Amino acid sequence: MLQDPRLTIIVENSASLDNSSVWAQHGLSIFLELGYGPERIRLLWDTGASSEVMLHNADALDLDLNVIDLICLSHGHYDHTGGLMGVLQRRNGRICILAHPDIFSPKLKDRPALQFIGAPFTRTQAKAAGAIMLDCRGPAAVAPGVMTTGEVPRIETIEKVEGFWTVREGQYCQDTIPDDQALAVNMPGKGLVVITGCAHSGIINTIRHAQKITGVEKLYALIGGFHLMEADDKRIEATAEALRKLDPAIVRPGHCTGQKAVYRLQESLGERCRPLAVGDTIQL
Repeated sequence: MLQDPRLTIIVENSASLDNSSVWAQHGLSIFLELGYGPERIRLLWDTGASSEVMLHNADALDLDLNVIDLICLSHGHYDHTGGLMGVLQRRNGRICILAHPDIFSPKLKDRPALQFIGAPFTRTQAKAAGAIMLDCRGPAAVAPGVMTTGEVPRIETIEKVEGFWTVREGQYCQDTIPDDQALAVNMPGKGLVVITGCAHSGIINTIRHAQKITGVEKLYALIGGFHLMEADDKRIEATAEALRKLDPAIVRPGHCTGQKAVYRLQESLGERCRPLAVGDTIQL
């Protein structure tokens, strides 16, 4: 049975005031330690935007990357994959990387001009550095009580993916980011923990999908990026109201959530809601 999960924030947009040795950078990486009696399993969720910051912060936080059992990637954007090559090169031996098969598809953004925002390496380069790529579109169990969500159905009409593009079969078209996924952790006696990367599928869509695939209705904690940085007031308010009804004990927004949305969530949820920062540890 899963006991005492502990999360350490390695990469985030802001750094903890209590730790001047870590660097802030736009991106996300979370180190998870999961207890199962005398055994511990260690997962890495995303790898931030650059190897330099990823490795510096891991060292500053005294995290040994060689003990990681599995790496999971939330989606293929650079700010979640950019530190992977550094992690692979630092480690001894090969390691499984669980991700959606589309993480290496062209990732583009057209503001202020067309630019590439995908992973800064190829699948071939990752394999050569020690990655065992596990492509999975659907949910996958990664440890007892822990699973990836796989593709998240887009149910809420207010939660839309806009401003992202790709090239598919020779055609320039909108990227709906089907590779976006989250981690779902079933905490016995407490409920469901949902850990996101950017939640491009919509944070409420992501929660509801996690509830469906785990069979756990009670939301205990929500941690990660909620992708509300450019959301209008209507969407932010709808999100705050939905989370108030879900009544989680812990909400830790960060990365792409945006200050305006964080302030509104704090107003709605009170002390249960605290923004993420590099160096934070979360004991669930």
